[in-house]
Amino acid sequence: MNLQLHPVVSDMTGATGMRMIRAIVGRERNPQVLARMRDDRCKASEHTVQSARVGNDQPEHVCALKQALELYEFYQARIQECDAQIEQALASITAEKPEPMSPLPALRHRSRSAHPVNFEVRPLLYPLTGTHLTQIHGIGPHLALRLVSECGTDLSRWPSAKHFASW
Repeated sequence: MNLQLHPVVSDMTGATGMRMIRAIVGRERNPQVLARMRDDRCKASEHTVQSARVGNDQPEHVCALKQALELYEFYQARIQECDAQIEQALASITAEKPEPMSPLPALRHRSRSAHPVNFEVRPLLYPLTGTHLTQIHGIGPHLALRLVSECGTDLSRWPSAKHFASW
């Protein structure tokens, strides 16, 4: 469609990008209306977004965009189903574990991963590991889940931290 949105919208699957894509698929063509859809956190000004929106709206391009949007939404729904299965599996595994003695501390950092899971990971991992993995600098809930899924909960097979790191 000869649109230049990617330089002004850093994440096309973010709030601004998805609003604009859905509006274009819904037959909105006015650049001023589309520019007003930008999220407050968008760094580009309304004028910049408006000038990037001027393009060539051919019906075949809009059809291809509509199909891409439908596929994206289909895959997002499948990802949510997978997240629900992971949450159920973790809940069934942790149901057999004893409750930890100390309470789960507050989240150490609030950084968001690019593709977070759709459930609260920390309360499910804490009884499983017996440790606050997210209290380690640089390890958030998503990375802690990946670490446990790759390595398991028994790290005794590595004689030292250096062995684990080199693995």
